[in-house]
Amino acid sequence: TRIQQLQVLKERFQAFLNGETQIVADEAFCNAVRSYYEVFLKSDRVARMVHSGGCSASDFRDVFKKNIEKRVRSLPEIDGLSKETVLSSWLAKYDAIYRGEEDLCKQPNRMALSAKSLQLLSTTHISL
Repeated sequence: TRIQQLQVLKERFQAFLNGETQIVADEAFCNAVRSYYEVFLKSDRVARMVHSGGCSASDFRDVFKKNIEKRVRSLPEIDGLSKETVLSSWLAKYDAIYRGEEDLCKQPNRMALSAKSLQLLSTTHISL
């Protein structure tokens, strides 16, 4: 059922937040996922929309994308790393969590961020 699918999705995101996946992420991405999980995925409104068939996988991704666009726009510029690259990387990680993929080696170019950029991103705290 749809509600069971939503529960599986919540479990996947909770597993990521608990560090139970192999998905490597910086603090800024983890904060974005935590906010998405707490504010969106766990909401009764979303559960009602899913139950009635009013939400698609695309809708879930769009909500995440809108939230991270706000976050990434307010990040400082990082030498050699465009904000579009950060967005692409974060969306690829989101997709991996959503699908339950733990090994992102299949997409190393989209997933790789330099150590410098990860350090800069992880020191940036941004809320919705």
